[in-house]
Amino acid sequence: MDALMNGYRALTDAPWYPAQPGDRLIVTYEATDADPRWTETYEVIKDAAYGLVLHLVDHTAPDEGMAGWFGGTPDIIGDPVETPWMEAGPDRLAIIRGGTVVHHGHHALTRPDTEELRETTAVGADGTIGYAVILEREYTPAELTDLERKIITKTQEMTWGAPGQADTDERP
Repeated sequence: MDALMNGYRALTDAPWYPAQPGDRLIVTYEATDADPRWTETYEVIKDAAYGLVLHLVDHTAPDEGMAGWFGGTPDIIGDPVETPWMEAGPDRLAIIRGGTVVHHGHHALTRPDTEELRETTAVGADGTIGYAVILEREYTPAELTDLERKIITKTQEMTWGAPGQADTDERP
């Protein structure tokens, strides 16, 4: 119950909350062994019967039946972003208002199907925290495993020296 309350509080405390007509919501779904990463884009519109609702405007789903679950008649009357926020999670969401990104989840793409540079916080090998510019790219689960191995190897090289290189530091 605490997780639900904390998630709802994070939504309602966001500086851009509540949603407004014209807001764009992009939901990013991570790649699986069966499907590539894909997105769906919704626009917040005013509906005479339900107030603000999400209308699916675009998607890159590999199958038509996979997209559009958050659009149309809302499960609950209220802010249209609430259901995707709680179900997909804020890390998978990007929210754009008037052309400006007002929320950018860690796994979200703000421009689907593009390789875009974006700034994020990062922790260096020495533990310092700073900004990094990253280029998003689609990785399969197998590539992620290989990428993880390469990152661990590179971190070890930066910390203890290249493999086979003599060093005087003790390794943990």
